[in-house]
Amino acid sequence: MADAHEYLVDSKFPEFSLHDEQDNIVTKNNILGQWTVIFFYPKDESPGCTLQSCSFRDRYDLFREEGILLYGVSSDSTSSHRRFKKRYNLQYPLLSDDGNELAKLLKLKRNFGFLNARVTFVINPEGYIVYSHTSQIGVTGHVNKALKAIKSIKASV
Repeated sequence: MADAHEYLVDSKFPEFSLHDEQDNIVTKNNILGQWTVIFFYPKDESPGCTLQSCSFRDRYDLFREEGILLYGVSSDSTSSHRRFKKRYNLQYPLLSDDGNELAKLLKLKRNFGFLNARVTFVINPEGYIVYSHTSQIGVTGHVNKALKAIKSIKASV
């Protein structure tokens, strides 16, 4: 089955400016020059999002070893992200997409008309989306698919 957001592959990741859980501003300039994985999830503390976020936490060392930046993104507030990150010992920044502005720029499709998308993007050092994976139910598969995609792409260049 084709990925619902495959149309974004080979396009530039849009300009953005979002606050992380510490109220630091993260922009597109922060990711340029490095491989980056940005995963969108619907809601802090929900069962599926907690599983997904913790699966990235549990494999975080692999991202660091490869020099890959990792960010989680949802529309939750920075204070919600702070609590979520602390509760589950997440090592990577969580970005607050207030009003779903970045999700709208990417034209991320909502599930069932109301649930924010669960999409993982791999972005190359030049700022292009080179891989996307969308799955609302296979929450722990996002991390493995992202790592596999990066290894495969790096091996082919």
